[in-house]
Amino acid sequence: MRRGSVRAGWGFALVLLSGCAGFRHRSGESTRPARPPSLGSGRLRDDDAPGAAARRRELSEAAQTAIDQHAYDQARGILERLATENTRSAEAQHRLGSVLQLQGWLDGAKSAYLKALGLDPDYVGALVGLGQVEAKLGRRDEAIRRLTQAIEVDPRQSEAHFTLGEVYESLGKDDNALAAYFRALEIEPGSAPTILRVAVLQLRRNQPDQALARLDQALEVAPKDPEIRYQRGRAHLALKHPAQALADLKAAAETLPNRSEVLYSLALAFEMSKKNRDALVTVEKALTLAPGDPASLDLATRLRR
Repeated sequence: MRRGSVRAGWGFALVLLSGCAGFRHRSGESTRPARPPSLGSGRLRDDDAPGAAARRRELSEAAQTAIDQHAYDQARGILERLATENTRSAEAQHRLGSVLQLQGWLDGAKSAYLKALGLDPDYVGALVGLGQVEAKLGRRDEAIRRLTQAIEVDPRQSEAHFTLGEVYESLGKDDNALAAYFRALEIEPGSAPTILRVAVLQLRRNQPDQALARLDQALEVAPKDPEIRYQRGRAHLALKHPAQALADLKAAAETLPNRSEVLYSLALAFEMSKKNRDALVTVEKALTLAPGDPASLDLATRLRR
């Protein structure tokens, strides 16, 4: 059975982009036996006509080139044509769904994934993509069902485990989320997104030492990622490491200047470093972004005394 899948990635768009980039290395058809051409009309179906395979390859390569260039409108048009010309291809529908998902057209992506599953019910890539779309649409129970189904078909599918962890985390089921993330790490130990999510949950559980070790590992994989720097700064704050916290949170704030929580944490680092004036300026910036935030209000009041 076909087990194509989008790969795990960094953020929703990157997840899909890395998945699309892998298509050119896969076969273009499901391994299920093809139905014989219809004999009622006395002619071959279009997708069985001479030269059809070569034309499909050309369209597939053109779609991948457009994806690599982030020309998603062009890629979508080509994949729509490919799906029309090759009506038995679950992969064509999956690829189309992935591009639609990249563009934020979730209803269209869902429709394409369902068409892929109508052709091959065990197509893992479509199951994972559909699970992601259902989660984005707020249908979390359905997302869990689809992702669980994908894992039953292919237990080594790290993307399915990671996405399942995200859904559980959004539901506040941290134990389930951690279990899913750890299963993903067993398959893909160097996944920075998965390591990050584990660390965030460890910080939430007041386990800063464990979180810091994870975040150090994640930064080795993705040294320029500002979210990892932000979370590592939080871990250093919890462990009373003012210099390290200040370095990480300054770096994070430069890239994430519109995140009030990042500025609040930076203000705490300034305060811990006995730089109250810088702390007050920073927390006031945080309050311009989130005027009613109680933690920032309390910190600003304390610093103004």
